Amino acid sequence: MKKQHLYWIWLGLYGLCAGLGFLGERNAFVHILLGLLAIAFYIPAVLLLYQAITGQDKKLLLQVRLISLSCLLLTLLMIVLTIVFVQAGASVGMVLHILLNLVSAPMACFYWPGLGLFLWACLFIASFPRLWRK
Repeated sequence: MKKQHLYWIWLGLYGLCAGLGFLGERNAFVHILLGLLAIAFYIPAVLLLYQAITGQDKKLLLQVRLISLSCLLLTLLMIVLTIVFVQAGASVGMVLHILLNLVSAPMACFYWPGLGLFLWACLFIASFPRLWRK
């Protein structure tokens, strides 16, 4: 697949994860569907990473690395801001929660939110192919 197509698919899955991550009442079936959607979110990224490594495309490798790193850092920032502004009131907490869900969209879809961060970190580490090549 072409890089542009994978980026568009990745963006579409981001939109779905960001939108559906705000669902309030979830039963087991919805949790499973959202978990599958969140896992599907990472498939275009892995394919882009595979293309970058096999094609020796350093620019694409850097793009995937920067996207994953920025998501991890922005998520950390939103979590720290949520802790700092814990006394600020419900409306500030709601805004920070919305921003956190938008920054790390698949995290809100998983039953265990830490799994989304773990997969972002795996994507980031995998973007350094010299670390795991012999």
